[in-house]
Amino acid sequence: MKLCKRRWLESRRVAVWAALLAVAGPLTAQQGDNGVTTIDHAVELYLSEDALQAQYVRTLDLGDFGPTEVRAGFFYNEDRDLIGIGDLLASVGDDVNVRRLEVRVGTRVYGAFLALEDQDIFGIGLGGEAQYFFGSSRSTSVTLALFYSPDIVTFGAADNVKDVSLRIMTRLGNGTDVFVGYRGFEIDLQPEDREVDDNLHVGFRRSF
Repeated sequence: MKLCKRRWLESRRVAVWAALLAVAGPLTAQQGDNGVTTIDHAVELYLSEDALQAQYVRTLDLGDFGPTEVRAGFFYNEDRDLIGIGDLLASVGDDVNVRRLEVRVGTRVYGAFLALEDQDIFGIGLGGEAQYFFGSSRSTSVTLALFYSPDIVTFGAADNVKDVSLRIMTRLGNGTDVFVGYRGFEIDLQPEDREVDDNLHVGFRRSF
């Protein structure tokens, strides 16, 4: 019985990572006949009192679809929860990097291994983020991000996933930004919700 359960858990984990890799697939895209062009690469890391997150970010120009930001990374906290995260966000509107307000909408995929409950969670979140730039130099911005994975596309022991963050970021040097923010990251389990992150954090973003 234990062997069957272990094999079932392993198969779920393989499926979760396969889904995350599918979302992150455009990260490997190069310029070619399909018109895909890389606009920017970046790595991003943040630390809070109880958690950390690292991501690789790649901004692509998908031709008719316009600029699209693809992210892949992981989140880890003091409870030893490990959560893989993949984003696919399309910019809304024209003249990106010119407007004061930039809006991106799309999906965020979660593959979570919750240590305390010994449970695997998989969710497909919908949402986006709005980033407002201050001044003509656009060196400082504030970003509000909202993602929600409803019960119908949340699998495992969870009913839904809620992910809200607010961030203030400023340019430190050429290609380097620092930020401070807050994140409320909650997984709805039975009999009670689980807050995997509910803290202020600081971090940096390095573009290259």
